Amino acid sequence: MKLKIFKGYERFDDLYPSEQVKYALEHKEEAIPELLEILEYTINNAEELFKDSKYLIHFPAIYLLAYFREKRAYRGIIQLLSFRDEVVYGLLGDTVTEELKNILASVCDGNINPLKEIIENSLIDEFIRCEALEALLVLLNEEKLKREELVFYFKELMNGKLEKDYSYVWEFLPSCCGLVHPKGLIDDIEQAIGDGKIDAFLVDWDLIDNNLKKTSKEVLRELKKEKSYFFISKEDVLALEEWVGGFYFDDEYYDEDLFENEEIYYTEDEKDDEYEFDDKDKHCNKLISIPFVKCNKENLNALCSCGSGKKYKNCCFWKEKNK
Repeated sequence: MKLKIFKGYERFDDLYPSEQVKYALEHKEEAIPELLEILEYTINNAEELFKDSKYLIHFPAIYLLAYFREKRAYRGIIQLLSFRDEVVYGLLGDTVTEELKNILASVCDGNINPLKEIIENSLIDEFIRCEALEALLVLLNEEKLKREELVFYFKELMNGKLEKDYSYVWEFLPSCCGLVHPKGLIDDIEQAIGDGKIDAFLVDWDLIDNNLKKTSKEVLRELKKEKSYFFISKEDVLALEEWVGGFYFDDEYYDEDLFENEEIYYTEDEKDDEYEFDDKDKHCNKLISIPFVKCNKENLNALCSCGSGKKYKNCCFWKEKNK
């Protein structure tokens, strides 16, 4: 790659290109060709790059392209999702189960057939398929699709376009129906339950029953309040700095013995009993981001802790994700 704006950041770990990202945000026309070049390079070298933990430049590139609503990125991102699961997860990590839907919708060129092809392809990872399904909800929320189009398509999915065997797409579909107002779809959902394609236990009946009591306009207005169903925003782009990259501290306060041979990853609720700081801000005022952790698909395939006997990805994962 011959980069100008992001020169020197082809590979990085603990030094996120925050100034370069801000520059790109202010110089859209100059940045877009370079961002597309990064995306193309990532696609052409995906089989090698997914193993490289320091190859992260495609994250700000993809998010910036999504923020710019760059339609030329649509085909490339769809192509990136066509690689085997290990490559996709290795490159995109937690984005697969977080903001992929928003990215896909943001760059969509008006042709939703590529999204439909992902949704209906049983050979593609089911989480990617569900994100493509949710991308349609984003397009609805952004008034790029009409509810009637989605209702018609959801009926098509439940009446032949989805595989006959079980997949999590079947489990996730009723929630999508509820979010757009389930009127006209209840019979299809009940038929799928009767055919054993959907587990009635996992259907959010509260959502469906409550929305049935409302008008379609009321339900769609409520969907507008769902922050997860909108195009990628400038805030989303800037927030990448919080999770792509690594820790660094001001030299004035950094103590190299402090973290020697210690794990420095703590949850929000964990107390650091061993290292007490009287003034957290004083000692950690230059903490700018957390290490990027690639999504471990093996955890998704483990048995769910709720005791259902199902895999975590097919049981409580999406319930927890959508809380």
